[in-house]
Amino acid sequence: MKKLALFDFDETLVKENSLSYLFKLLLGNKPLFLYLLPIFLDCRLYRGQIKVVIKQCLYKRSLNGQNPQNIYQAGRDVASKLSKIDKVIKRMFWLDEQGVEVWIITASPQSFIQGIVDEFQWPVKRVIGTLLESHNGKLTGQISEECREQEKVRRFNTVVMQDSLECIVHESYGNLPVDIPMLDLADRKFYVNNARLGRFQRKK
Repeated sequence: MKKLALFDFDETLVKENSLSYLFKLLLGNKPLFLYLLPIFLDCRLYRGQIKVVIKQCLYKRSLNGQNPQNIYQAGRDVASKLSKIDKVIKRMFWLDEQGVEVWIITASPQSFIQGIVDEFQWPVKRVIGTLLESHNGKLTGQISEECREQEKVRRFNTVVMQDSLECIVHESYGNLPVDIPMLDLADRKFYVNNARLGRFQRKK
């Protein structure tokens, strides 16, 4: 039976939210908030969906018409700007040395995080993340269901089923409260808060 360790990426393995680096790289030096002015006309802002609307706007502005390979390369290009959380990284390498297969499940674009992982040469066997939609070989600026909260669990289960894997999730690492569904897949659960690592246990 294969043992797995699942890691979130942003604010779990690195201190920052890497998505902002992707947007800045693709959009240039213009402040990101200038691209967001049109969203204040969007009625969803008044239904508590402001984060969703902001992300959709920036995805559309930055990705529309891009070559998909550019997103992977963007990950490699921004890797050096990210601040690794050493204690979690050391744990990841230790698990790999013990024969535990390391996966990353992230809300950030899958190909972007794959580029970062490859640049860092981390022992990650699989990256599962938000998928970017394309048409005729170019990105449309639209994304599939964002790989967060319960969607992380659904995507994980889909991969396990499609690949007919016999596995158990030995450990999981993420943020609270958004990663609790993913953490609950594991026997041993850990959270990262302000670059500090702690054991997660549900209150009785």
